[in-house]
Amino acid sequence: MIETRDITLKYSGSKGIFDLNFNVAKGETFGYIGPKNAGKTSTIRVLMGLSHPGKGSATINGLNCFRKAAAIQKIVGYVPEETAFFDGMRVKEYLNFITHMRGAVGSKKTQLRDSLIERFELETRGRIEYLSKDMKQKLAIVTAFMHDPEILVLDEPTNGLDPLMQSRFLDLIIEEKRRGKTILMATQMFENVERTCDRVGILKEGHLVEQDDIIQVKSAEIKSYFVRFEAHPNLEQLKKFGFGFKQFSDKDYEIYCQGDRIDVLVKVLSHEKVLVFNSNTQTLEEIFHKYYSQEEETA
Repeated sequence: MIETRDITLKYSGSKGIFDLNFNVAKGETFGYIGPKNAGKTSTIRVLMGLSHPGKGSATINGLNCFRKAAAIQKIVGYVPEETAFFDGMRVKEYLNFITHMRGAVGSKKTQLRDSLIERFELETRGRIEYLSKDMKQKLAIVTAFMHDPEILVLDEPTNGLDPLMQSRFLDLIIEEKRRGKTILMATQMFENVERTCDRVGILKEGHLVEQDDIIQVKSAEIKSYFVRFEAHPNLEQLKKFGFGFKQFSDKDYEIYCQGDRIDVLVKVLSHEKVLVFNSNTQTLEEIFHKYYSQEEETA
């Protein structure tokens, strides 16, 4: 549904995006992550036909993103990183205008629009220019989702939202995912990716340095467990099976295990009397920063 081939878009200095190749399959949710200025927004501007790459091509649903931008916008729900509206309009007036433009008058899509307004507690009476940042972000979300698009392209969609609204947004993404929507979400919010995405792409300085199933990304990393034994454990067994550990006392240890070897660790520990076994859950954010550190060390 979404595909980039060797996309390169250079700015002054060393900024830009370089030789990007990725695809998002129909019904898949793809997390596109990286710090600020990594190139996420530049990529999305190419996908939405707002920027023309110096090299390569991008397509959505088989349509060239630059030449067929108008057609693509009919099937895509887009939340930009920076919202821009007709400030002189009232919110309700603006939504009615967009509804008429999309030909959704008198349809079930009007009901969808109204349910989104209620869900995100969007204030519709005032002028857009007087809206707070979070209200403008809610308006961007409602605008992107209200025509029930089959494809969603989201650039930092939870920017400015309070925790309650962030949670409601992620619930919406999960619902859309279950309905078979194709979703690309660029974000620095790692919880967003962990809760909703099937695959993840890690962007660093305009280069896509990793693409993988999100479970595989996490399972490849080292996890740690706090373990309290009834008596001093057999440390030789831990060493024999390649598990590192840190000793706090004669009975308290932190044991390190690769994510896909947890079953082996459990078998080793089954020969001991374990009183406490707590997982120190590693977040995708920690994995992300570790990956960046590894890249810098090998550079």
